[in-house]
Amino acid sequence: MNFSDEIREKIKQFAKEQSQYYLEEAEMTCLEKIQHKIGQTKNKFANKLSKLKSRSDVSLDVQNDLILYMSDYLKDLMEKGFSEQEAFQLAKEELKFQSETAKSSDLKDRFVEYYENLNPADYEAIGLFYAGFMFLGFSVGAIIGFVSSGGKEMFLSGGWIDTLIGVAFGGIVGIGLGLISNAIIVLKKKMRGLR
Repeated sequence: MNFSDEIREKIKQFAKEQSQYYLEEAEMTCLEKIQHKIGQTKNKFANKLSKLKSRSDVSLDVQNDLILYMSDYLKDLMEKGFSEQEAFQLAKEELKFQSETAKSSDLKDRFVEYYENLNPADYEAIGLFYAGFMFLGFSVGAIIGFVSSGGKEMFLSGGWIDTLIGVAFGGIVGIGLGLISNAIIVLKKKMRGLR
């Protein structure tokens, strides 16, 4: 089911306005639980969370989640016979931050769970694996392409193409290895969460 451009814009604007409140609520709940578990001071952790919150990609992730959640809810309401405008108004009221509805509670719980399971070290490790595998892939690909094209003598007379193909192939292999390492880290994280 497709929405009109006007409703899509209204959904994006609503998500942009409301996501900051959901983020603040989720961070506070996470803050309280972490403070209780490990006894750190509130200000020390709040500083770390404020750095995390200030990153635009985290804010955009929350906005995108809210857009998807609201869109699904709008579709459900429209299937029940509400017009697009009526469905938007109902969804807006239902999902507005601080409302004590089941839908907004569920959304708050999802954001809290996200922050409880957020570990910047995991993302750093994934990034380092990608970078390492990409550099390794580019290097090995360049060397193989250079050697297979005939070396230094043939490089300027067309061998550079083989070297370039080797670099591209090495980059693809590096991305593939990065994806595998990403999957392994995510699976290990999920397995830790199940215990």
